[in-house]
Amino acid sequence: MKKSVDIIVLGATGYTGKCTVQQLASLTQEKYWDVTWGIAGRSKEKLQKVVADLNKNGLAVKDLTIIEADIENEESLKKMLEVAKVVINCTGPNSILSPPIVKACIETGTHYVDISAEMFHILNLYKNYHKAAEDANVLIIPSCGFAAIPAETGMIYLERQFKGTLNTVHCYVELLLPNIFPKVVIHNGTWTSLVYVLETFKQHIALKKELFPKPIEPVPEEMNKSFFHRHNRRTWFPYPGTENDLVDMSQRYLYEKTKKKPVHFNAYTTVQYFFQFIVIPAMYLYYYLSYFSCFRKLLINFPKLMTIGYVSEKGPTDKTRQDTKFRFVLNGKGWDIDQDTKSEPTKKMTVKVSGQDPGYDSTGIAIIMCAITILKEGSNMPNGGVIMPGAAFYRTDIVDRLMHDGYKFEVVQNE
Repeated sequence: MKKSVDIIVLGATGYTGKCTVQQLASLTQEKYWDVTWGIAGRSKEKLQKVVADLNKNGLAVKDLTIIEADIENEESLKKMLEVAKVVINCTGPNSILSPPIVKACIETGTHYVDISAEMFHILNLYKNYHKAAEDANVLIIPSCGFAAIPAETGMIYLERQFKGTLNTVHCYVELLLPNIFPKVVIHNGTWTSLVYVLETFKQHIALKKELFPKPIEPVPEEMNKSFFHRHNRRTWFPYPGTENDLVDMSQRYLYEKTKKKPVHFNAYTTVQYFFQFIVIPAMYLYYYLSYFSCFRKLLINFPKLMTIGYVSEKGPTDKTRQDTKFRFVLNGKGWDIDQDTKSEPTKKMTVKVSGQDPGYDSTGIAIIMCAITILKEGSNMPNGGVIMPGAAFYRTDIVDRLMHDGYKFEVVQNE
C-alpha cells in the first residue's frame, strides 16, 4: 500500500495537538525538509484555523494535507490512516479514544505513537494488539511524550555512556514549577486523562499482575527503599508516574528478544518539606475519592476549583510553560567491561536529562522525534508489536535527535 504522507497528526485541534503541530511545522522548515506531513481531526473548520494560525505566526505551510476524520467512524478513520506512514495521536483520554485507532493502524499498515500516561490503556494495548501488530509488522509505541521519553531515553543514554553492564538505576525526578502561587500549569485535557488514571488504577495493577506475574530476575536488595528516603540531604518518595512500569516492559522485551541483562529501575520525586504534608495526603485522598463517579465529574467539570488554580480550560500561558523545568537524574550501578557480573557491582555513573515545558513543548518534540526516528531508522527498530519506547528506540539515534531540539543529556558523575 503506497503511503502519500509521512506523518499525520490526529487530534491537531486540541491543546497538545496544536503545540505538536507548531513544533512539527518549525522542525520541517528548519531541518527535516524531506518529511511530509498533515493534520486530521473531526472539524475541517477547526483544522483550517490551525493552518491559519501557523501562517499568522510565521510558520508558512503550503499544500498541507488536511483530513476530516471521525474516530467513531471506522471507514473515515481508515481512509485517513491509509495515506500516512506514521500517525501521531494527540487525542485523549486514550483509554476511550485510542483502541479503535490502533486497530485501524494495524489493518492499514500505519505505525502509531501517542502521548499517553494512562497505564491501564497501555497494558490493554499490549494485551489486545501486540501479537496482531507483530504479525502485521506495525509498530505501536504508546507514551512517546513526557510520561516516558526522559526516563526511557535517559536509560538508553546511561547504558551507552556506562560502557559496561548496568544493573540498577535510581532515578530522581524534579518538576520545577514557577514560584507564583497559584498559577495554571496544566490544560484541562491533560487533567481529564489524569482523572482516568486515578479511576483505572486498580484495574491497572490487576492487569499488570496478569501479564507480568513475576520479575525477570530477583530484585536486588538496594532497590527496596522505604516510602520516604534521604538522598543528597533531601527527602524523596516514589514518583507517581508510568516510568517504573514502562521501563520494566522495555527491559522485559529486550531480555526476551536479545537476552540482554535487564536493568532494575525505580523513580522517586520530592517536594519542599512543608508541602509533603499537603501533596501526599491529597494524592491519596483524590485516589480513593475517584472511585466515586460523582467526584470524578467534579474533577473534570471544575478543574480549576479542584486543583486550587493549577488546571484550567485555557491552559498555562507561554511564559508559565517556559518557566516550568524538569530534570531526571539517573544513578546507575553495575560492572565494568571486564568485571565478573557475579561479583558485587562497583562501577557507578550518574547522568541527567533536563528541559523545559514538560507537558507541552517537550512532549511535542518527543513524539515528533519518535515519529521521525521510525521513518529514518526503521531498520534499527523491531519490525512490529506494541513496544515501549525504551525497547523500540534502543538501537536508534533518538537521543541525538532530542539533544538537538530542547533536551539536554549529560554525564554528571563517573566512578
